[in-house]
Amino acid sequence: MSHLSHVYMRGTPFEARALDDVSFTIEDGAFVGVIGHTGSGKSTLITHLNALLRPEEGRVIINGIDTAAENADLKTVRRTVGLVFQYPEYQLFEETVKRDVAFGPKNLGVTGDALEKQVENAMALVGLDPALGEKSPFELSGGQKRRVAIAGVLAMEPQVMVLDEPAAGLDPAGRADMLNLVKKLHQAGKTVVMVSHSMEDVGRMCQRLIVLNHGKIAFDDTPANVFSHPRELEEMGLDVPQSVKLAIRLREKGFDIPQDVTSVAALAEALLGQLGKAGDANA
Repeated sequence: MSHLSHVYMRGTPFEARALDDVSFTIEDGAFVGVIGHTGSGKSTLITHLNALLRPEEGRVIINGIDTAAENADLKTVRRTVGLVFQYPEYQLFEETVKRDVAFGPKNLGVTGDALEKQVENAMALVGLDPALGEKSPFELSGGQKRRVAIAGVLAMEPQVMVLDEPAAGLDPAGRADMLNLVKKLHQAGKTVVMVSHSMEDVGRMCQRLIVLNHGKIAFDDTPANVFSHPRELEEMGLDVPQSVKLAIRLREKGFDIPQDVTSVAALAEALLGQLGKAGDANA
């Protein structure tokens, strides 16, 4: 993505610049979090990643395909980049789970045994029991419905998964299951881009954070480096994880807590290390 800008309702009294000269590259296999205040441009950004929106200014290149080009192969782009919207279960509509999961690849021209295999693989990847295949998706729980919706994207065998608030609206158990699924997708070799309002989640899961503020990139760095700017983030209407806040306080008290601590588990490990050193010193 190079110098991407996007203006809604251009030339009207309601003109709004959603993205302003945004540039970055995402490498294969990365796990990238996108964060920012409401209205910062996150949704506009991710809908450019699979060409639902095409550049008005700047360029978006997906595996060598310029999505702004008149002859751009958008079918290949959308096969490469799977986009899962917030509350994707609201987009379910077929009579059975299998038919819903098959809808995307079928529209891409996949048929017969190949279609059956892709549906089976996608359902297995999201942990859906094959016995659910002939059920109506509307008979399932909220978490299961979301898995069906994600399976429908995975069935197109994308290299990149873009997920907008994948755990939104789920109860604690469902939330944990969904975030574990996202982690599993990354471990399976997918490049993952995850939009989230949860600083705890992105700090724990992501390798890199892109922070948007009024359509511009404010930070593009590791979670540890991004969260080392709590005052700037607060001015943008964001926060830092509680584990990072506590780590900062402990450093102020003289504890040797590494700067890359961004999760409760990492903080606990660091504190146990400190206690172990103290025990050895007193032995």
